[in-house]
Amino acid sequence: MKNKPTLITLVGILLLASATLFVSCRHEKANKEEIVHFLDNFSNYINIGDAQKLNSLFEVKLAPKSLKKLISLLTGKSEFLSKEKPLASITLAVEESKIKSISDDLVLAEVQAELTHQDMEKKISSITIKIRKISATEFKIVQIDAKKLIADYAEYAALVKRKTFTDKDLFEPQTIAAFKVAEQLKAKYDSVLWFAYYNNQTYYYVLKGKWEIEKDLSDNTNSRDTIKDDYKIGLVGPDLKEIIPVNYTLIHNISGTFPNLIEVENGNNKGFFDLNGKEVVPVKYSNIYPIEDENNLAVLKDNQDYYYLKKDFTISEKVNLKLTDFFSKIKDLKSAYNLKDKAPKFITEYNSRSNNGAIYLPPSYLVDLNLANKELDFINPLRQKNTSEYSVNENAHEKYLITPAEKSQSEGNWFEASFYSVRDYFLGGRAEFYDDKKFVIIDKKHDRIYQQTVVTDMGPEGSSSLTGTCDMNSIKAINDSLFEVKAGAVLYFDLYDSTKYVSGGSYYNYYSLKNGKLIALPNKRYFGFTKYVKMDDSYLRGCYEITISSNNYKNHQTKTIEAITPEMLRYMKNEIYADYRYQFKDKRWVSVFSGIESDYKDGKELPLNPTVDDSLTEIDKYNINWISQKLKGGKTSSKVLASK
Repeated sequence: MKNKPTLITLVGILLLASATLFVSCRHEKANKEEIVHFLDNFSNYINIGDAQKLNSLFEVKLAPKSLKKLISLLTGKSEFLSKEKPLASITLAVEESKIKSISDDLVLAEVQAELTHQDMEKKISSITIKIRKISATEFKIVQIDAKKLIADYAEYAALVKRKTFTDKDLFEPQTIAAFKVAEQLKAKYDSVLWFAYYNNQTYYYVLKGKWEIEKDLSDNTNSRDTIKDDYKIGLVGPDLKEIIPVNYTLIHNISGTFPNLIEVENGNNKGFFDLNGKEVVPVKYSNIYPIEDENNLAVLKDNQDYYYLKKDFTISEKVNLKLTDFFSKIKDLKSAYNLKDKAPKFITEYNSRSNNGAIYLPPSYLVDLNLANKELDFINPLRQKNTSEYSVNENAHEKYLITPAEKSQSEGNWFEASFYSVRDYFLGGRAEFYDDKKFVIIDKKHDRIYQQTVVTDMGPEGSSSLTGTCDMNSIKAINDSLFEVKAGAVLYFDLYDSTKYVSGGSYYNYYSLKNGKLIALPNKRYFGFTKYVKMDDSYLRGCYEITISSNNYKNHQTKTIEAITPEMLRYMKNEIYADYRYQFKDKRWVSVFSGIESDYKDGKELPLNPTVDDSLTEIDKYNINWISQKLKGGKTSSKVLASK
């Protein structure tokens, strides 16, 4: 079975070829000597600075912006085809390359790159290139992973700047002043994390203790149970007096949720301070949901009890509320919006000469609902002089779009579910690459919220998001503890006919309800229902895209169908066996499921299994028999809805 590629979080530019290049086609086999020769040409074009010839080596007709940026960097230009040079030079050591064959026509090469600048010590990095042999004498780059190179270049360029420029060359006056105050504050605090600029005054996020900040803020489990609270954060005002005592585990941006208020957290408890240091909302609430309401600002939840935060900042007596009573009123969840526009206009920047981003800590309710990460970086206008096309500021978000999608309701009306599309645009990145689908379930019986992220990209790295007819979402409860979520997803698996593969359609995710949380169940099958559910005719219905291609990758057609075809049923049946690493006798099935994960024992790879009968579950056996009966005489539809 093909391994399902995992999306990689990028430090800089992750440049990928267009998904339309990844089609089922076969070319002549590439050998190592040919690849080395191709890489030598690639390196030579870099050395002579020929951006146009370098661009011609890629399997694209029109180079996207991100490719032009990378080519500019490799050829020693600050912009595509410009004459201005960047801070450091890049050379490739082709002879040190690690070359691995993926298939007859695809090869993966990890190439060593050296970063140099005058008398500074060089830095070793690498770039990974996927190369396709498209004819007897022609090769093309179909995918290039430059994340390590870009990250290393940013670090190296920052070092060059520190050695060759002064603070006045790189930073605005208020940042330089903040650096100096931060040094003074170190006499009282262990460190100063961030500077916030609000109404022409500077505020300082101070820390006592040791905080594993990157680990904490990158943990999106929405729980602080696993975080060691051996640190505390506070906020110091322009007069260098504490506005917020150093007693908390997280302090959000000023005016991040409400004007002139600051959300704070202590463990799992939340509340608000104002800029005068008054605790407006006691830090004791498990959830705070800002709402659009005539009389109230927010709903406060303390264990199972609800209260209103009124517009005069007083807190009501306990009120008889349930989640369904106010969920539709929660701020910003009704229509699509760009979180960057919702972020405070007041800049909060890092106390760092190398990290140039503006940090944004979204309101806790967006994190609790799984619609935003705990921390986001946006472009910092105060650091424009300290950034370049390839600096760490490339990791800033250009947009962060949250869009409501379909809603689902259970047959028994005991839960409601809302789907959201979260599309994360990175500066210099490929827009659709960072695309998640979230869902939120409101359990009416227990007055609880469950949330999860749905898998929607099972295709090659760099494939576009699924759009159109098949991008549909639905959810149902199989029983009291098992949920089935069907979502439109990018797929990529071959059928028995080598000219066809399934490129998109309905993908089934399964979640178990344990201890008040939805836990994603493991599943390596494209037709996941065969693992968890005894099939019926409803699983034959669904929207799928099938791509038909010839040996020429440019000649292919995609058709949209409304139901499982017999050849898809045959794949589905054999996929069950493949999940247990079955050794197929038919050479075509061997090829189709050639990506089966290896098993090891004592450091040695185990052979495939000649029989897997003892491994099959009762559900597996039932579904194999059910599919076999359908293939013998059952009817399945292959009606074409559309073609493109």
